[in-house]
Amino acid sequence: MIEAADLMIATLRRHPFNDPGFLFEWKYDGYRVLVRKDREVELISRNGNLLNTSFPDIVQAVESVPGDFVFDAELCVGSGRGAEFGLLQQRAKTVSPRNVPAAARKCPARLYVFDMLASKKDLRGLPLIERKAILRDSFEDADRLSFVSGIIGDGIAVFGLVKQHKFEGMLAKRLASTYQRGRSRDWYKIKWAGYKRKEA
Repeated sequence: MIEAADLMIATLRRHPFNDPGFLFEWKYDGYRVLVRKDREVELISRNGNLLNTSFPDIVQAVESVPGDFVFDAELCVGSGRGAEFGLLQQRAKTVSPRNVPAAARKCPARLYVFDMLASKKDLRGLPLIERKAILRDSFEDADRLSFVSGIIGDGIAVFGLVKQHKFEGMLAKRLASTYQRGRSRDWYKIKWAGYKRKEA
């Protein structure tokens, strides 16, 4: 079984770059989650905590996706930028059955899905470009569920958009890379120095 400890972690890199062998994606500011669906849905944080109780709206959205699978994703409130991070923290702390529905209405969450680790079989040995294609075909974007696409090659332009739209940064992922446990130089994260996060 794929666990949170098996997540692939990006290596920090200081400056954006262009490379036709890389896919460049937004870096959303939320909680990294392993999403498992095998009869039941589990939203598991990077630390191994189950987040289902606080985010039943996300559980319901994942339940609507056909089949059994394992996603790698970022759980956010709204667009996944710094001004909304405190709202995400508040939602994560809300566990009372009485309060959770109101919190979900006030601060709707969204799951930004960027990789597929399994679908009927383990996909981690496939290159990223193939995993992305399988992921894209697995569900339609909805209010609570979004596919993270990215742009191939032009990381400097993507980083310009990061600053323009006030995102945390971007991720650069080698198209030919397999999914590897732990920190890897096949994935880089480049942060924007001007980014600000609003804590709860």
